[in-house]
Amino acid sequence: MILSIESSCDDSSIAITDINTFELLFHLKISQENIHSIYGGVVPEIASRLHAQDLPQILSKAKVFLNDSFSSLKAIAVTTQPGLNITLIEGLIMAKSLSLSLKLPLISVNHLKGHIYSLFINQPKVIFPLSVLLVSGGHTLIIEAKSHNQMSIIAQSIDDSFGESFDKVAKMLSLGYPGGPIVEKYALSCPQDKSYHFPLPLKHSKKISFSFSGLKNAVRLAILKAQEKGTDIQDTLLIQSICAGFQKVACEHLLNQLHKYFKFKQSSYDPIKNFCIVGGASANSYLRNQIQELCTHYNSHLLLAPIEFCSDNAAMIGRASIEKYLQKDFSDPLTLQASPKSNEFEFIEL
Repeated sequence: MILSIESSCDDSSIAITDINTFELLFHLKISQENIHSIYGGVVPEIASRLHAQDLPQILSKAKVFLNDSFSSLKAIAVTTQPGLNITLIEGLIMAKSLSLSLKLPLISVNHLKGHIYSLFINQPKVIFPLSVLLVSGGHTLIIEAKSHNQMSIIAQSIDDSFGESFDKVAKMLSLGYPGGPIVEKYALSCPQDKSYHFPLPLKHSKKISFSFSGLKNAVRLAILKAQEKGTDIQDTLLIQSICAGFQKVACEHLLNQLHKYFKFKQSSYDPIKNFCIVGGASANSYLRNQIQELCTHYNSHLLLAPIEFCSDNAAMIGRASIEKYLQKDFSDPLTLQASPKSNEFEFIEL
């Protein structure tokens, strides 16, 4: 069994995964959303202190699950990159301590690769090749995965991420944190033909990339204009209309760029057989439906992670770590460091 630890942002999580069956045996996560909601976003210093408080509590429960003994463990895995450095360190300290005290190999896992493996929790077979849209609070990427060791970044955001833009719109409307599910809820309750019409980012660009800063600013200006007309920012219809208009254009932007990508692959005689969306923002039901239509149009098979494993979790880190364990790809607990960015050797940027 492998014990895995995740602390890249605001979720403290530990999991135990069976190496032979790939079965998730234990998984527990403590979310910090209620604390950070007060500030409208993640406060790194607070997140770090909460990890220091919560991770030992989860570890104690994991030890109880293991009959008060870590003797059945074969390795310790931990997220080391990318993420908030100050929070990654909390998980890494625990992982190093366990590795050294128990004399177990230490496995360093890239958080983005972990999200890809959220598709295969409890599944022994990993599907390759795989084209991935990763949408989260910190990233918006298209990744091509040919194998565990061969993954390339095809496109990415030039400014804000998809998930981050939802958080910022929610903050502008004083709706709380995290913004994704809140904005989606208001958007889905908007009366037909009442949504705002915002400009589509990179509408005339031939390059495959993403941008959400302009859309975010358009929302800000719409709110200011409404206030100048005397509309209360807490007006329910205003909130619904802005959320619906924003979500529609944000998803349409993703779809436009993905159409370019799918067409490029077809023109290169390399059509996409398997496509997936992963990351916390991939839980958005409106986006999932749009992506399903896209894949149907291009005759591509869509893979989706269970909703419970879309956001950051140690289960996906544990599943990803099995591949490295089988390859004996271990790290030195005395020298391993955390990093806010992915190691240059993790992905090839095209």
